[in-house]
Amino acid sequence: MRGFWQDIQRVLQQPGQGLVKIIALNCGIFILLMIFRLISIFSGHSSVYDSLLESLTLSSQFSHILQAPWSLISYFFVHVELFHLAFNMMFLYWFGQILQEVVGNNKSVRIYFMGGLCGALAFFLAYNFIPYFLQRGDAYLLGASAGVFAIVMAAATLRPNYEVQLFLIGIVRIKYIAGFYMLWSLLETVGANAGGNIAHLGGALCGFYMAYIVEHPFSWRWPQKKDRVFIDAKYTRETSPRKVAENIDEEELNRILDKISKSGYDSLSKQEKRRLFTASQKNE
Repeated sequence: MRGFWQDIQRVLQQPGQGLVKIIALNCGIFILLMIFRLISIFSGHSSVYDSLLESLTLSSQFSHILQAPWSLISYFFVHVELFHLAFNMMFLYWFGQILQEVVGNNKSVRIYFMGGLCGALAFFLAYNFIPYFLQRGDAYLLGASAGVFAIVMAAATLRPNYEVQLFLIGIVRIKYIAGFYMLWSLLETVGANAGGNIAHLGGALCGFYMAYIVEHPFSWRWPQKKDRVFIDAKYTRETSPRKVAENIDEEELNRILDKISKSGYDSLSKQEKRRLFTASQKNE
């Protein structure tokens, strides 16, 4: 037993293990909640456990979110069923390893958190603005599925032809696995776990978007034409040799000025205009 905990500690202390730490945190919270549940039931105060669980899960009511804003994040670290936890953590580990090879540890963790938040947003909007869900009344959301689906969709977007071995099925490309679960979630948005499946779709959409901008990053540069004008101007200004100012005597200058006073500036020849300009530069 001691060696088991040492192995876990060694893995968690390694750099670049963000998703593994998320899995460990989910499992740890599940164990603590189950222990607390047993204690509450045996002591005859099961309502204490119910109150704690309610504060950690996400409600469709905005007033509850205001009272427990941490539920926007805590909900995707809370599970109350073992198979729900196991399913989510296995998918998070399998697809997370694929995604980390492409975008690295930090971006993978970011996709998980953003997927969870987008899942919460999709859940909240559906239960407050779509008539079908308004009729169903209040709902609560828990589980890491939205973040996990973001990881799955991001991995399938960046490495669609990556192959995995599935039990009793054989080798399957991950784009088909992701597509199957997206279709399943869409069909189940009118089922018993409608809120959870809406969150799945919200997380998946977030994962796809974040993976897409990895391949197509935004460019904040000015248009190429402006860049070229700026560079050419800078090059001309800094590297072009300065012309030596031509000397012009006072008599010639007076003659040019008299001509301007009599006939106007336009009456000057090109050479006279250039000489006048040279004289003005010299005087500055």
